[in-house]
Amino acid sequence: MKEIEFDVELTAGDLYAFSMRHTYGNISGIFGVVISLSCWVILAVRFGVMDTTARIALFIIGCLFTIVQPVMLYSKSKAQARQNKDINAKLHYILSPDGITVSQGEQEASVKWYDVRKIICTAKAVYLYMSPVRAFIFPQSQCGAQFEEIKSFAAAKVKEYADYDPAQAESAAREDEQRDQEE
Repeated sequence: MKEIEFDVELTAGDLYAFSMRHTYGNISGIFGVVISLSCWVILAVRFGVMDTTARIALFIIGCLFTIVQPVMLYSKSKAQARQNKDINAKLHYILSPDGITVSQGEQEASVKWYDVRKIICTAKAVYLYMSPVRAFIFPQSQCGAQFEEIKSFAAAKVKEYADYDPAQAESAAREDEQRDQEE
């Protein structure tokens, strides 16, 4: 299999899309939205019979996950993109059968496919998680015509290494080596 090379220069919009997906793409995020929407519904249905304090409380709670948090995530993403020159700089990625190599200037780092914990593919981006909060972000707008190829290649590699245990593989290799030496 050939290598796939591409460059990514993350924008505030890319970081915001990742933050929104990360925040609202799990049970706690969905639960927060349900709470907010429930407050809005209760406020609308019971508006005439509630006292002012209850209306204000429901209004504030309703705003928390549907207005306040998305605005905070956007401002954080915008500030992060503006302040962090490492994120603003162009990153060069190479996806190979062995793993992912990312470089920026003279710095280079490699990640093996078995270190990727999960992959999330959307119509606009591919997110490769190495930890619960750290991920490579490959926006469709940055990858262009290679986006579908990147998406399918990364998904296949993550699936291939889903149950891979490097310690177990090393142990098996040592055992094979010992058997070969004994024979």
